[in-house]
Amino acid sequence: MRKTNRRNQTDPVSLSRRTFIMGAAASVGLPHVVPASSLGRDGNLPPSERITIGMFGVGNRGSSSLRAMQPLPDHQVLAIADCRRDRAELAQRNVNDFYAQRIGKQQYTGCDIYNDFHDVLQRDDIDVIWGCIPDHWHGVVYARTIEAGKDLYGEKPNTRWIDEGIRIRDMVRRYGCVFQTGTQQRSSTHFRHACELARNGYLGKVHTIHVGVPGGRTYPVEPPSDPPPGFDYDFWSGPAPLIPFDTKRCEWLAMYMISHYCAGFITNWGVHHLDIAGWGCPEVFEEPFEIQGSGILPDEGMTDTWISWQMELDWDSGLKLKFTNTGNPIPQGCKFEGDAGWVHVNRRGIWAEPASLLNVQLKPDELHLHASPDYSNPYTAHTADFFRSIRTRQDPVSPVEEGQAASTIGNVADISLRLDRRLRWDPRQDRFVDDDDANQMLSRASRSPWIM
Repeated sequence: MRKTNRRNQTDPVSLSRRTFIMGAAASVGLPHVVPASSLGRDGNLPPSERITIGMFGVGNRGSSSLRAMQPLPDHQVLAIADCRRDRAELAQRNVNDFYAQRIGKQQYTGCDIYNDFHDVLQRDDIDVIWGCIPDHWHGVVYARTIEAGKDLYGEKPNTRWIDEGIRIRDMVRRYGCVFQTGTQQRSSTHFRHACELARNGYLGKVHTIHVGVPGGRTYPVEPPSDPPPGFDYDFWSGPAPLIPFDTKRCEWLAMYMISHYCAGFITNWGVHHLDIAGWGCPEVFEEPFEIQGSGILPDEGMTDTWISWQMELDWDSGLKLKFTNTGNPIPQGCKFEGDAGWVHVNRRGIWAEPASLLNVQLKPDELHLHASPDYSNPYTAHTADFFRSIRTRQDPVSPVEEGQAASTIGNVADISLRLDRRLRWDPRQDRFVDDDDANQMLSRASRSPWIM
């Protein structure tokens, strides 16, 4: 394992900038944004206000994250690490152009690019890492980031393998890291409203939850080829087996369908609406459940994750969660059913029966869930919520424990299908009950030297 700066929350060096940010924010009432007029020379906000960022990965999700940050003036991206040089250079130009425009100059050159993320972690002038790397890298990169004393925005699922996620969850608390899981639906008002209806009894007793997410797909085998110039494929493969390069396996969406890199959409997309299920009904995350179902895998091609599935999760209380790919038969989204009504929510809208539930205004003494700052774009709202948490040192809307719980359910479903049997998962023990074969599938040996 390559050496990195191993500093925890008690190290005065790692705390100096963070303490400065917290103190300045406290003096002005902890705002979640800073007036644009506070911009200093060369595009920098005053050190007491600026949140400095290193981006890891600037592909599809990383580029979207950069765009979501732009309405928020209290940050500055100082570094980008990506093993694809062309992507890093494009993102660097976009970042520099944005800051040049913001400060009214023709040119700005304050963002550096790197191939190796370790080089960014060595920089003491960076507060936060934005992790938009593929799923198979999450465990190693998130662990090194936390050890380096940085706060972390971690894309979902928290990790590819359950045991890695457990370790990251525990490290976040041990090191005092602020960790925002990239489940941005929590920063959307209608997802929050659906969960508040469920949590405050407006549906009666919730007895069934329906979760539908996009299914998988197949990709044909591609002939091996050389990586394009500037693409460090060995580094991209990292902890995963080093398989001969081809033009599809590292691309969106094929890499999400190959189990070396991702558990497939049963977890990678499943985490979004499974997270809403647990936000609206905490029993989903907190209590043991049994799970069983059926699914279809590709019978040819390079992909080996679930194309479609039908799962049922059962809790001792009688609560049931039915989880399928979209239209098989559950429509996309999360639906809470109670003995007095139901609410169904997805990214297109929110529906309820009785419809009057949509107009409910919570009373002051009822449970009000964590509300992100109000922006029309949920990605921007999620980012603003994270920035606020960095300043206050309080948990963001998607804390690591709940991100890990939602990620775990998708991975548990995958394991149940691969073993083709009913399993019992105990979240209090982070283990399957009386099933050694299933517990052996909680982790996988990593390729050296990328050992978590």
